[in-house]
Amino acid sequence: MPRFADNWVVDKCMFDYVAGGACACCGFTHLFAPGGLEGMINAFSDLETDAATMELNAAKASPWPPDMRDQIWSDRLLLRFKMKKEMKVYREFLEGVVKDENGGVVDDDDDDDDDDGSDVENDDDDDDDDDDDDDDDDDDDDDDGSDSGEVDINDAIPILEKFCMNELSPRQIQGIFQLPRSEIPEVLNSKYKICSAFAVVFCTVVEQVANFKVTGYPTDARSNSNNGDNSEEIFEQNLKFKKVGRGFCVDIIASSSDVDGGSTTNEKVLRMFLQRMVGLAGPTLLARAAKSNATSDDGGSGSDGDADGASSEVIEAKGPSFRSDRRVVRLMIARYWADRLIEKYEEVKKVKKMKGGPIPQ
Repeated sequence: MPRFADNWVVDKCMFDYVAGGACACCGFTHLFAPGGLEGMINAFSDLETDAATMELNAAKASPWPPDMRDQIWSDRLLLRFKMKKEMKVYREFLEGVVKDENGGVVDDDDDDDDDDGSDVENDDDDDDDDDDDDDDDDDDDDDDGSDSGEVDINDAIPILEKFCMNELSPRQIQGIFQLPRSEIPEVLNSKYKICSAFAVVFCTVVEQVANFKVTGYPTDARSNSNNGDNSEEIFEQNLKFKKVGRGFCVDIIASSSDVDGGSTTNEKVLRMFLQRMVGLAGPTLLARAAKSNATSDDGGSGSDGDADGASSEVIEAKGPSFRSDRRVVRLMIARYWADRLIEKYEEVKKVKKMKGGPIPQ
């Protein structure tokens, strides 16, 4: 068994859990969920995915002891639920960037569309047609504003690219796009209040992602079958881990041939991340592959088995798969960097508006 493979994740989690146990604050709360694990899966599945039966079967076949299994699966679903509700934050920011560029209003064409509403619906025909193939939970996505039609958030990509290139130095940009490995479990604990047995699994999966090349596994990400968006896949391919110094990072700095030996921002990598940032706004938490009656590589019934990442630990003949957990780890990394970029954008915007002083260094 190669190190950092999925079976290694199971063995390491079992050892860490037995050695350290679960915290007292999380150890028994899951026992009081109405209907037990099945009730919790069904409750979240109404919002997250139609694959409740597959999730339950995979949970029952998982290698964990029953008490540990219930903690892992309930908190895994809870994490997806909380993260999905945050998607609107990124959409609102991207829409605000476009509106700021347009003087606080949408384009005239968009204003005309809003008069009768007909053109707005036409603009979103592609999304609506694709949504017909999606699960019922896309109705909830509409509540998050993913089909508002008021602003095309893709227009924020060149605006933010210009902001990064003109307002931020390469050193500042490099400081944004780095993340120590230990910070990710801390986010799980402090932001999402998850510190049960799933935290043990999550921490181990973070280590697996850091050493993903060693596993020999193919790319985890899926291209979005609805709109052809492959930003998650490209982000995964560009994500690197450096044991010394930066931790998780991307090659955002390109060496310069200038005489002074300076450096410049890698515009191609920056644009790649901005495209991924647009994907953080939804409509789904994780990109979905096209539906199929064939068994997926995750061992589920249909290749959309882990839609929104709910069915991550699916049992195959060779053992469990933590593919969707790895995707969520990379999603958390992308969100961490997006949050830092948003903070820097708002900081610079505030300085320009209130003081007119120099850009913070």
